[in-house]
Amino acid sequence: METNVIEQIDALFHAKTIAAFGISAKGGKLGNLLLQSYIDIGYEGELVPIHPTATEIMGLKAYPSLEAFGKPIDLAFIALHPAKVFDAVKDCVRSGAKGIIIFSSGFGERGVDGLRLQEEIVQYARSHGTRIIGPNCMGIYAPTSKISFFPGLPEEAGNVAFLSQSGSLAVQLICAAFLRGVKFSKAVSFGNSADIDLCDLLEYMAWDPETKVITCYVEGIKRGNRFVKIAREVSKKKPIIIWKVGETPGGKKAAHSHTGSIGGDTDLWEKVFDQAGILRVRNVPEMIGHMGAFLNPYLPKGNRVAIISGPGGPAVSSADACEKSGLQLATLTEETKQKVAQIIPEFGTSVQNPVDLSLAIAFDVALNYKAAEIVGKDPNVDCLLIYVSVLQKAIIKGIIQVQKEIQKPIALVATFDPASIMPGGDRIKSLFQPLRPKKTPESLEKLYDNGISFHLTEQDAAKTLASLWKYQRFLQRSS
Repeated sequence: METNVIEQIDALFHAKTIAAFGISAKGGKLGNLLLQSYIDIGYEGELVPIHPTATEIMGLKAYPSLEAFGKPIDLAFIALHPAKVFDAVKDCVRSGAKGIIIFSSGFGERGVDGLRLQEEIVQYARSHGTRIIGPNCMGIYAPTSKISFFPGLPEEAGNVAFLSQSGSLAVQLICAAFLRGVKFSKAVSFGNSADIDLCDLLEYMAWDPETKVITCYVEGIKRGNRFVKIAREVSKKKPIIIWKVGETPGGKKAAHSHTGSIGGDTDLWEKVFDQAGILRVRNVPEMIGHMGAFLNPYLPKGNRVAIISGPGGPAVSSADACEKSGLQLATLTEETKQKVAQIIPEFGTSVQNPVDLSLAIAFDVALNYKAAEIVGKDPNVDCLLIYVSVLQKAIIKGIIQVQKEIQKPIALVATFDPASIMPGGDRIKSLFQPLRPKKTPESLEKLYDNGISFHLTEQDAAKTLASLWKYQRFLQRSS
């Protein structure tokens, strides 16, 4: 990507003047929702509602056009009927807009006529130096710049970027991840990607100093050959985690009607992702677990995993999950087994791998991290999966200390989710009066800060450990 294009995208995340098209003086329009997003997060620049007759909207002075506003703008979002979008784009371009977010749908995803109009709009805007995000998208979210695309999104910034063709999924994932201790540097809902596409955004996020981990929800990818080349280079700097949908006939059809994307062959995508060092997930919990693991990753030297569990059933299930994910159950040394035997009850336990601590953990939670320390130091162990019934502060403190000593990947599984007791974590009550979570669980942040990932299932934990090993192999091949 040329430097000036990076600068163009960066300018959108730091817009000082933003125009809003498709706002109703009476409220109740989607344009009002988008405008409320900027107000709600505390945007510090100038917001300029455009309305043919109203002089004030949502407490802001309104203008019939940008020409009437009389000053240059940096960014605009358009939430008008598709037949009116081109005229609004021309108004923005004449006012010197660096970028335009087209929220409106009804373009490339609606057939030949919609695609033709979409291409005309992009060609006109780019010929005047204005970049387009969308159509059919929510736009951009940047907590440090106080820019948002939905009311109630977290104000705190982090180090994860999320690039999504789906706007609603972006909102859901940002909120869900925040409640699990993961915060975002930036997010982009890019919809049909008629102009700025995934390739552009990947290169930008690779450059972005605020971003450590790049995550994506993708229905289809344009410029396939360029994507592979870019992703391979970006992966050498920062991990790329992608949730690629549209695998089944029904999924492909849905993706095409949603954003006009062509899903492609599943086996081909697997080969492409392997070649480019991309880590693949298939649902929200997997995505959040990977985000936490790659914030401060300990990359394993091999794929030999040790499992430590109190409940016996989950130990067996964890073993299945690990082997299905491509991990190998480590063979513990006799010395390790003898040391474990000295701290656990004689009956109802096992010093083999998986290490079964039995119900003794109900009376002595320290067994979890004492066993982890012994097993983690075993030379035959490359990573640990630890299953606990309840994630207690004492366990967290102990596991963090173990991590500092062994410096190997640890995936922690607990059936009790700390996010479930977070204030405001239940739901957003309404579009215009959201209940923003006040904070993330401090305990989970401490885990992530120390390279320990948290999961609700052993399957997610195993998949994450396998991805750490996969990424390590990619980096070794690329060095």
